[in-house]
Amino acid sequence: MTLTRTLLGSLLALALTAPAAHASVWDRALDGPKAQLVQTEYDKALTDADDAALAANSRSASLAQVKESIDKAVALYREASKLRPKSPEPYYRLGALLHSFYFDCNQFSWQPATCHAGARNDAQAREIVDAWDKFEARAPLDPRVNEILLDRAILRTKLVEARPNDKTLLEAALRDYRTLLDRMDGLYQRSSALVLGNLAETYMMLGRLDEAIDAYKDAIRSGAGTSTIYGLAVALDRDERTAQAMSLIRDQGIEEYISFQAAFSDHQVFYVPDGEEYYYFALIEEAFGNIDAAIEHWKSFIKSGAHPQFQPRAKAHLDTLLSKRNLRWRPPIDPLRGM
Repeated sequence: MTLTRTLLGSLLALALTAPAAHASVWDRALDGPKAQLVQTEYDKALTDADDAALAANSRSASLAQVKESIDKAVALYREASKLRPKSPEPYYRLGALLHSFYFDCNQFSWQPATCHAGARNDAQAREIVDAWDKFEARAPLDPRVNEILLDRAILRTKLVEARPNDKTLLEAALRDYRTLLDRMDGLYQRSSALVLGNLAETYMMLGRLDEAIDAYKDAIRSGAGTSTIYGLAVALDRDERTAQAMSLIRDQGIEEYISFQAAFSDHQVFYVPDGEEYYYFALIEEAFGNIDAAIEHWKSFIKSGAHPQFQPRAKAHLDTLLSKRNLRWRPPIDPLRGM
């Protein structure tokens, strides 16, 4: 699945410049002094959080200083959300802050310390998704909802790594992609090819191969690149259309495969769960006649246990290739079961 990057100016800057939702003078008069005090505390919490977020953006700050500023901003956004539970703004800004500093590092003209220290984790991803879900629930018509859909869908997909049998994350990602496609127009600067490709990948992870194949074809017609074409090949193979898959791979040529490997190494493309990438490499190597390399990749995919529904296809490929080498593969023995 191809990653995307969101410019700081379109998320964090928007978060820090978007006006907080203030009660009117008339509302405050009706609500009385207590409500005015809450509003004052809410405004201060948001302002102080924004100041801390901007401090984290300092080029001269150390990793410890950046994390301290981020943690301070997060705590203040949480405080603001408790002061006015129905307000969407703290949730939007909290998600935007964490996403900008931990998951969207390439949008900076420089790399903050949080991008180099292995500081990101699933807890942060879950908090971003949760914050943006609450933001959307409170302001479904806010135009910024469109701006977070793709990033939120990708984060949901990444979280599948820790919960591989939980289909709810994938179903939620699917809804984000579909909503984004429904709302796309000439004024919205997202790549339909990227969204369609990610949609296709999500369909495949859910085992919905017919829909995956259709979405891959739509993505390719929209200008998607080689990684998406390889995704279509994998979907075709898993749908037992191996001859079409192999032909499609060979049509791309060896240079495209080399470029794909480089993109994967640079983390421009990722696969969920861990081990799924071996299916791609195995199928491509097999298509080009590199039997030994294909055998090793098929073994790695099977050993990973990724996507149990597609394991039989991988084993069928492996058995066929091993027969050409007059070999027989045996799965590794589970040491616990062998005791």
